[in-house]
Amino acid sequence: MKIRHILFGLLALLAIAFMQPLMTFLGGLTLLISVGTLIFRDMSSSDQDAVERRVLGWLRRARTGSTTGIHLPVVSHHPIPTTPAELAMPTERIRHRRSQPTLPSES
Repeated sequence: MKIRHILFGLLALLAIAFMQPLMTFLGGLTLLISVGTLIFRDMSSSDQDAVERRVLGWLRRARTGSTTGIHLPVVSHHPIPTTPAELAMPTERIRHRRSQPTLPSES
């Protein structure tokens, strides 16, 4: 790892730790992401691929582990009307014809 990467990381952590009143959660997150982006950009392509594989592994593991006990409701594409006004409305959308562009008249 390059010295510059270590210094970026330490500066980011020090900025978050010692400037606590000025740094919000989003500011600290933005700072860490930007430092991570700089470090990732300086890596070789094989190292970038290794990082991508590791992150994708984490995402897959988190995705498969979190949805095992959750039953998502079935969402219908056609919402059921709830008010009398919605019942009276036609179900098909009215298609508007696009206006043709006017050609400049030759005079």
